[in-house]
Amino acid sequence: MDIVNRRLGKRYRAEKRFKRLGLAAIVVSLAFLVILFADIFLKGYSAFWQTFIRLDIHFDQSVLDVDNLARADYNALVKNSLRELFPDVTSRSEKKKLYALVSSGAAFQIQKMVMSNTSLIGTTQSIWVPADDDIDMLMKGNINRKD
Repeated sequence: MDIVNRRLGKRYRAEKRFKRLGLAAIVVSLAFLVILFADIFLKGYSAFWQTFIRLDIHFDQSVLDVDNLARADYNALVKNSLRELFPDVTSRSEKKKLYALVSSGAAFQIQKMVMSNTSLIGTTQSIWVPADDDIDMLMKGNINRKD
């Protein structure tokens, strides 16, 4: 019985050490998990923000045929608005760069607006349209302005 009692104390100490090491391993793994999630959040939180550009869109009756709104050239409305904002842009290459400021989704946004409210035709409205992805990345600081 004495042999068992001596070994029992040693066994209890080993069991306590094993529990402490297991708890330490869990704490360390949770700390690494927190660090991992913090890193993911800090690198990706800007994905939830989007850059928009305000344009004064003139819903021209000559471009928007009330009978066939689905086939109207909504891109032309965006381009006309950009040309009005920047009248000094005249060359073809400069216009191409100017049109690239706005996302291609802007035309779809305007189409949805007109399709849901035809009373917009013939009016001029200030609309926030999404910027192109390169402009968005520039505004978020992910593109060097010096390049």
